[in-house]
Amino acid sequence: MRKAFILLALCTVQLVFGQEQKSRGDRFYEKNDFTGAIKYYEASLDDGLSKQSMERLANSYYNVSDYNKTERTLRLLLNGRYTDPVKEYDNSANFRMFEVLLAQGKQEEALTYLEKYEVGQGNSFDKEATLKKLQNLTDSKPSFTIRESNLNSESNEFGAVKVGDSVFFTSDRPSENILKQLFGKRFKWTRKAFLDIYSVRVKSNNDTIGNVKALSTVINTNLHDGNFCFSKDGDVMYLSRSNYDEGKKVFNEDKSNLVQLYKTVKIDGKWREAEKLSFVKDGYTYQHPALTPDGKRLYFSSDIEGGYGSYDIYYVQVFNDGSFSAPVNAGEVINTPNREQFPFVSDRGDIYFSSNGHLGLGLLDVFVSPLSVKGYLTPTNLGAPINSPYDDFSLTYYNGTDGFVASNRNKMNDQVYSFVQTDKIIEREFDIKFEIRDVDTRKLITNANIKILGYEEKQVYSNTTRGEGVFKTKLPVDDYTFIASGENYKESRDPIEVQPENGQVFTIYLKQIFTDSELAIINQKNIDKDLKEKDPSRFELLTDQQAPQVVEKDGKLFIDVAPIYFDFDLWDIREDSQTVLDELANKLTKYKRIRIKIRSHTDSRGPDAYNIPLSERRAKSTFEYLVAKGIDPSRVEYQGYGDTQPVIKCPAGVCDEEQHQLNRRSEFEITGY
Repeated sequence: MRKAFILLALCTVQLVFGQEQKSRGDRFYEKNDFTGAIKYYEASLDDGLSKQSMERLANSYYNVSDYNKTERTLRLLLNGRYTDPVKEYDNSANFRMFEVLLAQGKQEEALTYLEKYEVGQGNSFDKEATLKKLQNLTDSKPSFTIRESNLNSESNEFGAVKVGDSVFFTSDRPSENILKQLFGKRFKWTRKAFLDIYSVRVKSNNDTIGNVKALSTVINTNLHDGNFCFSKDGDVMYLSRSNYDEGKKVFNEDKSNLVQLYKTVKIDGKWREAEKLSFVKDGYTYQHPALTPDGKRLYFSSDIEGGYGSYDIYYVQVFNDGSFSAPVNAGEVINTPNREQFPFVSDRGDIYFSSNGHLGLGLLDVFVSPLSVKGYLTPTNLGAPINSPYDDFSLTYYNGTDGFVASNRNKMNDQVYSFVQTDKIIEREFDIKFEIRDVDTRKLITNANIKILGYEEKQVYSNTTRGEGVFKTKLPVDDYTFIASGENYKESRDPIEVQPENGQVFTIYLKQIFTDSELAIINQKNIDKDLKEKDPSRFELLTDQQAPQVVEKDGKLFIDVAPIYFDFDLWDIREDSQTVLDELANKLTKYKRIRIKIRSHTDSRGPDAYNIPLSERRAKSTFEYLVAKGIDPSRVEYQGYGDTQPVIKCPAGVCDEEQHQLNRRSEFEITGY
């Protein structure tokens, strides 16, 4: 669609060149009469062309869609076959060569020039990966059926929009007015009439009923009018139109007549005079309006300053009083250093647009950038048959699956095609894998549980597995909270961000609540599992396997020290008991927070007056031994109880030797930790 979208801008697509004396070819070229320019540049080829003239000849072939001759001329330019002594050319020539080679099906050679262009722009480029993407795109299963519309004539038609039982479209077909046909002005670029907007009634299959009619002269002027869009009720039209004032062209400083955006309103069935939109600035092109279904945002293509490339997609907010916000660039996900044009917004807010800056099948291709809660996602090429090696553009839907698109794939002019979408083209949910692993061993955890929370902590997914901790699901792009737990593992949560790509893996690492040895002790000692969280210090003492171990009796903690033996009627620490007390000292050294009470007991043989002082002296000896081992005396208290607290109360006060031995003991109660 070489003519249609560039002629709307009335801005010549050309390479960078210097100033030199104008030839006849230059004069035609600067008036956008590329057919005339080609005639005079070609006549000078044998004598040799300057670099500027050769660049302009290549541009002229390109602008009249003669890609074979564009390629041939670019090869002369890139090989320095011009008369200028300095053999340098602008990097944009490499991109132009990429385009025309791709349009002619020469993919591998085209990518050679794309690589030169990207490297020249300071970017990295993977030719092999790009070729693979291109081949995948070429081989992909079609998601549409398409047929040529009977709206078409021998002229250019594009921008079809269906409203009710009528289709409106833009065309440069001859005027119905005979005088205008004979004497009206022609657009030098195409040597045809200026663009006007037409309508025709159609059947349900879009076959026309009756004759095509041009809209009133309130809409169609003597200059370019179209393309356009309507509000949902059809009573407001935004349109691209040549800049004019009181029916006369308004020229820019460089004497170009730019395309800008206008608005007209239908009142009592009649369109009112169109008014230029308030945010439009002189000196820039504004074109290809597209209104969101709710009428609150207007998208368009423009070359205003501050963009990413030659033409970017922008939008403005449309306020209730009819005023507009300042233009906002749609962003680098959509826009590239090259051209993005012809936006269309679906009911879901997805943006369809044409671009030669994203990888495609040829020149302009149609892409869609789905709208997500995180903004617009990476554009997807709609593939064949919507796209072809040539220009494909101005796609619109009139319901969920049916619409129109324009293309110059017939190599002659722009034509409208109707399409039916037969398969899904937008992927809104992506394959995600979740792993739950042990933080220490990095092994997958069995018997794992998972919960995924979305916006406002709403649960969007949960599952439990008796096998390894791997879960797979589909999720849309968004921010989530990944919560996981497992048998004997603490619950953990991580924030995650799902990107628009399949195969993402999110791993969460869990810490064991109890080690294997702790579990054994818990079961052995019948310890409450909640104790680790309720009283971690008590839990640590009870599960420490270093001898002597801590045990619980009647709610109190004791260090379970082996029996300490004393010779009869003596209180000196025997050598065989020193080993036991050394272990106790080590335990107290390990846990410096522990305070203990030494409780010394005798058996029932002997009177209290004898047993109590004896047990007191034995407790004191134990205390002094521990202090000698470096234990702070403030941490240890002691007391002798004689036989007042027997473990075994013997019948009639008569005990056997085993019972006496159990009663004759030292206890080490933990009084603080």
